[in-house]
Amino acid sequence: MEKVDSKVNLSAASDIIAALRIILRSQVITPDLETQYSRTCFPNTYHPVTNESISAVVTERQEQLDSVLREISGLETVMDDIKNLHQQLVKQKDNIIQSMTFHKGIGSALWRLPSETLSQIFYDCLPEDEYLLSPASRQAPMLLTRICRPWREVAVGMPSLWCRLHVRIDVKRAWQPEYEYEEDEVDWSDWEEPDAEASNSDWQRAAFCYDSWLKRSRGRPLSLVLECYHSIMLLRGLLQPYINQISTLSIHFRRGARRTQLLLEDVPALHELVLVGMNYSELQTITQSISQLPSTMRSLDIMALGSDIPLNSVSPVWANLTHVAITLCHPDAFFRLLHLCPNLCSLTVRACFYSQQTLGPFTHTNIQSLYIIDTPNIRCHLSRLFNALSLPKLCKFEALLAYEYRPWPHEELKDLLVRSKCPLECLTFSGQVTVTDVPRAEYVALIPSLDVVVYPTDL
Repeated sequence: MEKVDSKVNLSAASDIIAALRIILRSQVITPDLETQYSRTCFPNTYHPVTNESISAVVTERQEQLDSVLREISGLETVMDDIKNLHQQLVKQKDNIIQSMTFHKGIGSALWRLPSETLSQIFYDCLPEDEYLLSPASRQAPMLLTRICRPWREVAVGMPSLWCRLHVRIDVKRAWQPEYEYEEDEVDWSDWEEPDAEASNSDWQRAAFCYDSWLKRSRGRPLSLVLECYHSIMLLRGLLQPYINQISTLSIHFRRGARRTQLLLEDVPALHELVLVGMNYSELQTITQSISQLPSTMRSLDIMALGSDIPLNSVSPVWANLTHVAITLCHPDAFFRLLHLCPNLCSLTVRACFYSQQTLGPFTHTNIQSLYIIDTPNIRCHLSRLFNALSLPKLCKFEALLAYEYRPWPHEELKDLLVRSKCPLECLTFSGQVTVTDVPRAEYVALIPSLDVVVYPTDL
């Protein structure tokens, strides 16, 4: 713990304050500015005006003005000194409080906690929302480094606190966090930067902080959320030293993002990928990059791209996936996806079926969770899909009903459950649906242990 700052002599400061109080009780002597001329609006015969008399008055007023200006200047200097003294006293107060808090804390049970216990508490303090995990955040883990030196040492020495990071780089606005903070709210000194001249620009400072964060992960698998603008090359350069650590990658493409495929090149440990908001012109390029992802891939979420991905173009990846979220525009694409993903356990589909197609029977033996988000005119196509599909391992089914004007194909879904002989545990309907829309008793009659949940929501 640092010693209390003793630069300010409290006794001397008290003497200064006492003297100032005495001085301030006195009143400023205001000179009499009245003259024989100021009592009348115009010169008259009783007070004849001469150049010499007027010149004497003006000279006297100039001397008085100069004197007042000197006094104002001197007072302003004294006020600056008083302000500086006040700042020193406030700083000293903060140091005293910090010292007092530190010594009080030594006797608390929290201070005596083993580092292992403190580490677990710190980990539980991490926000679930990865958008809050940035160097500018006022939450854990950054907050934990600013409480006291022992806590900082524990936090900085915990690689698990630094394995998730939200990176936002816009070359035109070099670094601006998702949430706005005033400049003095970000404690850049926390990073113990060795060379102050290396961070003169916002970009250099941001890159330094992001790099320092990632260094603290010490080789552990990384989960990153990237917001990409024009700065793909800068972002790739920032991540290059840690490319072998990246396990989970969520990429949000913003305005003007180009050469996006660079972020997916040579990521040998990638396990999970989420892509959001890509321009249609970049879709073909990114599709090729997806096809070259490593065999470590297990989860792919491309539902938010808003386009029907050519499934065959990324076929090398499908076979290894266990979790997929995707938008599909044709009913046969649903079965083609299941065929390409034999190991699939969880599937989320935004179904935008626009054409009627004849579907032959298809069984997928591994899917345990199916989540369908419907769109206009899909429910007639879902009837055909349910009639052809069998899912013998299905444990959880959820449907988000976004539109009211067509009934949900409950009969076809019940037939699917009977045909599949699946161990369904939970059946959920949400969105534009009411309790009376769902034949709960009929579903429970098929599977007595089934939990049927109806959750109406405004979309």
